[in-house]
Amino acid sequence: MIFYKQVSRPKVLSFDLDNTIYDCETVLRKAEAWFAKYLYERYQLANPKFAEYDFWAQIKNQCLANNQALANDVTALRAYSLVDAFKLLGKNISKQEAFSLVAEFVKVRSKGSVSDKMKQYLRALKQHYEICAISNGNVDTRILGVDDIFGIDFRPKIDIYNCKPHADLFIQCAQHYSVDKKEILHIGDDPYTDVMGAVYAGCQCAWVYRGYTGISPDEHHLKVLPSVSVNDVYELSPWLMPGY
Repeated sequence: MIFYKQVSRPKVLSFDLDNTIYDCETVLRKAEAWFAKYLYERYQLANPKFAEYDFWAQIKNQCLANNQALANDVTALRAYSLVDAFKLLGKNISKQEAFSLVAEFVKVRSKGSVSDKMKQYLRALKQHYEICAISNGNVDTRILGVDDIFGIDFRPKIDIYNCKPHADLFIQCAQHYSVDKKEILHIGDDPYTDVMGAVYAGCQCAWVYRGYTGISPDEHHLKVLPSVSVNDVYELSPWLMPGY
């Protein structure tokens, strides 16, 4: 654990979810592959390339380029991109149907594995702090098995709350708990959305240096310094729970 700034004991711990408390990359890759095949088979699409992730990803990227506001809602982005994709294929689906399809994807992408050790650690922290999630993603905490730990999670919403690194979710968190933003310690793996977002919002920040995938950039890629950097969340124990 390396401290970069003077810190104070927080009142609220906000956690990023994906790649902070579990390995998201593996389950997400599998979910994307499953979803492409699912769409191909369900709608009996003619070309085998429509069973591959790349086709759907290209449409989603183009959809985002045409409407940057969708960056604030990954569920809406995926749904709108499905409407666009099926138009290209000569098929029309309603937005309601598209969102129903995305719901099936979310079920699969949420089947990540949060270790028993991590759950136990988070529950121990919850005895001392308010705990919430601040995530740009759409993982279902109930399916992930941590909904009892994160009683509330703050997510971006198109035309309402901007995604990290914007300050919206951190401000919403501070207002919900009636605390100053500097009394929030945000814990996350991404040097852009988590570290820069939290620091610019006025929160303290713990950068999970390696995350759970080992792909986080080195320190020199940071735009701003976190309050502290750690290899994993357990390294925060001496500060947050001495004697744990």
